[in-house]
Amino acid sequence: MALADRTKTALDESRMLMLGAQILLGFQFQAPFQDGFPAISSGEKTAEVAVLGLIILVVGLLITPSAHHRIAEDGEASQQFIRFLTRVSLSTLPIFAIAIGLDLGIAGMRIGGPAAGIAGALLGVVLPLAIWFGPVLVHRPHEDEDMSTSDTKTPLDAKIDYVLTEARVVLPGAQALLGFQLAIVLSNGFQQLSSNLKVTHGAALALIALSTALLIAPAAYHRLVYAGRNEPEFQRLASRLLLIATVLLALGLATDTYLVVSKIVDDARLALWSAGTVALVLLGLWHIWPWWRRAVACAMTMVGPRI
Repeated sequence: MALADRTKTALDESRMLMLGAQILLGFQFQAPFQDGFPAISSGEKTAEVAVLGLIILVVGLLITPSAHHRIAEDGEASQQFIRFLTRVSLSTLPIFAIAIGLDLGIAGMRIGGPAAGIAGALLGVVLPLAIWFGPVLVHRPHEDEDMSTSDTKTPLDAKIDYVLTEARVVLPGAQALLGFQLAIVLSNGFQQLSSNLKVTHGAALALIALSTALLIAPAAYHRLVYAGRNEPEFQRLASRLLLIATVLLALGLATDTYLVVSKIVDDARLALWSAGTVALVLLGLWHIWPWWRRAVACAMTMVGPRI
C-alpha cells in the first residue's frame, strides 16, 4: 500500500477508537448528575473520579497524533508519523481497557454486589486486552521498514483528505461533551448546584459549542466557499481551525472536570487541581509537545549534518 494510503488508514483507525471512547466520555460526565449517584459508596465515587481521569487521558492521546500531524509534520504523509500514531494507539488501549473495567465494576456492584463488581472489573479489563492484543501474540507483527517512501511532497488532495479526517477524529470528543452539557441542565442534580458552578458550566458549554462549530467549519467551507475544490488556502485554513478547536476543547474539558469533580467529592481544592492537570496535560499533548518537536526539527535542518 502506498505511503499516502497507509497514512489515511491509520487516521481512520484512530477515528474508530475515538468513537468508542466517545461513549465513556459522555457517561463519565453525566454519571454524577444521575438520581442514583448519591447512593453509591465513597469507594465507587473515587473510582468514578479515576475513570474520568483515565477516559480524558484516552481522548487526549487519541487526538495527539492529529495535532502533531498538523504542527510537527505539516500534514505530510511520512513513515515517521505512522510509527508515531501506532505507538500512541498502542499506549491508549491498555488505559482504555482499565477505564472500561472500572466502569463495569461499578455497574456490577449495583447489579449483584461486590462479587459481581469484581468479576465485572476483571472481565472488563482482561477481555478487551485479549481481543485487542491477542492477535499480536499469535501473528508476528509486520515490520514497517518495507513501507514505501518518497522524497516528494504529499499531494494536496491527500493533505486535504487528512485534515478533514483529523477533524472527524476530534469531533466525537467535542460532540460527547456537548451532549452532556446540554442534557444535565435539565437534571435535578444540576439544579442543586451553586450559582458559581452553574456559571462554570455555562462557560464550559460556550467553549465546547465554539469548538464543535470550528470542527464542523472545514467541511462547510470546503463545500460552500470552495465548491469542493482542493485549494492550498483551504488546507491551511482547515489546519488553523482544527488547532484552535483543540485549544477550546482542552479548556472546555478542564472546566467541566472542575464541575464534575466538585459534584463528586465536594472539594473545591481537589476540583481545581484536577481541572488544572487536565488543561496542562491536554495542551501539552496537543500543542506544547508538537510545537517543540517542530522547533527541534527546524533547528536540526538549519544546523545540517556535521562533517
